[in-house]
Amino acid sequence: MSRTPSKQLRSTSSESRKQRPHSFDIPIKIMRHSSVERKRDQSVGVRESQTLPNFPFAHEAERLNRDRVPQRIVHGKGGGAFGTFEANHDISDVCKAKVFKKGTKTRVLVRFSIGCEGNAFPDTVREARGFAVKMYTEEGITSPVFLIRNPALFSAMAQAQRRNPQTHMKDPNTFWNFVGNNPQSLHHILITHSDRGIPDGYRFMHGYGSHTFKMLNDKNQYVWVKFHLLSDQNIKNLNPATPKAAAFGQLHYAAADLYNAIATKNYPSWTLYIQVMTDDQAKSVPFDPFDMTKVFPQKSFPLRKVGRLTLHENPINYVTQIEHAAFSPTHMPPGIEPSPDKVLQFRLTAYSDPQQRRIGTNTLAVPVNSPQTNHNFRGNPLHQHFMQTNTQPGILDATVFGQYMMLGEDDFSQPRDFYQRVLNNQDRANLLNNIAESLGQCTDRNVVHRILVLLSHLDRDFGQKMAERIRF
Repeated sequence: MSRTPSKQLRSTSSESRKQRPHSFDIPIKIMRHSSVERKRDQSVGVRESQTLPNFPFAHEAERLNRDRVPQRIVHGKGGGAFGTFEANHDISDVCKAKVFKKGTKTRVLVRFSIGCEGNAFPDTVREARGFAVKMYTEEGITSPVFLIRNPALFSAMAQAQRRNPQTHMKDPNTFWNFVGNNPQSLHHILITHSDRGIPDGYRFMHGYGSHTFKMLNDKNQYVWVKFHLLSDQNIKNLNPATPKAAAFGQLHYAAADLYNAIATKNYPSWTLYIQVMTDDQAKSVPFDPFDMTKVFPQKSFPLRKVGRLTLHENPINYVTQIEHAAFSPTHMPPGIEPSPDKVLQFRLTAYSDPQQRRIGTNTLAVPVNSPQTNHNFRGNPLHQHFMQTNTQPGILDATVFGQYMMLGEDDFSQPRDFYQRVLNNQDRANLLNNIAESLGQCTDRNVVHRILVLLSHLDRDFGQKMAERIRF
């Protein structure tokens, strides 16, 4: 018996009602197939009341309710794209990872982000950017330094950069109070308050691993390395005094610039470099190589080219491919291991919980996070698996541990070198203006005094100019 469209059923019922006064008119809507029809529901009666067990329609509403995942605690706002990393230089003497074997091409996902501001704020604010890279290997950040070396300060650091819980406005007193009590943050503050603090979009900024990592070769000989992704488009920054100042009011200026560049086949790229430090060098350098607030001086540890990362594919669905992406430093291929860096050790255990809260417990089952391998199980593809390595559990090296726990940290020599040698006169003038603009809003004179003491210890002339500029 063929089914009749609902409109015909309505007219037929109307005619039947005239012939049989005591019959009831019950309009019927027919589901043609098992999947839900988005523009139709199941209802009965002249006024079309819904039936309670309308499960397909209810499930569609549930999917809409859960269409967006909760925002990340930090680095919530961003943009991203897919691309390819090609290893075109041989580093097999220090690393056995297949992703760095010369000639290897690896699909990558990159997510750029801003640190503590959420989706409601422009992506042109002054702060460090995130530069997260996920490589889909066969085996399974924009500042070279960080604000802290002690992971116990992470929560306080994040809270200091957020809005005042009472006024919901930026609070310079809270931020500069944290800096004044933690001189280890000075290096990072100088970088983010220089012209580099507001790049002209994601394409024109460098990315850094920041942490020190351990690399092993085929003989299991190890070295300590830092990663650098240097933009092939060169550095370009935004200045509020330039004609492009209108960009500061655009919520998605950087994300739109990245998307449009890829859409017009103007593919952005970055060259990957590493700095290599032997274990003997790590024991003799005048700073802690596992301190995230420090850099490896390039004169002593020159950059070594590894390959090129090119972004050439925009996401088809931003939410499922970018916002559902979960990045974690625990996902390392054989040949790359963590170092004694305390902040890195903290991050190895800290990422799982917020990712499960945001995405769910089956994070690796989300397509964009699923490990991509060619392993099979009984003839069937096994795309979700836990990567196995042939490495043995490490043995604690007391000498490295002693270096790791070194006291009397020097928080000024590298920031002083950055200020006096890396920046030119115009850069130093811009840095003075940028810090003065924020520090001048502090109403707590004790906080301002501590910052001026730090800046004077960094460079006496810089401290005096800052005091004069903010009229302290």
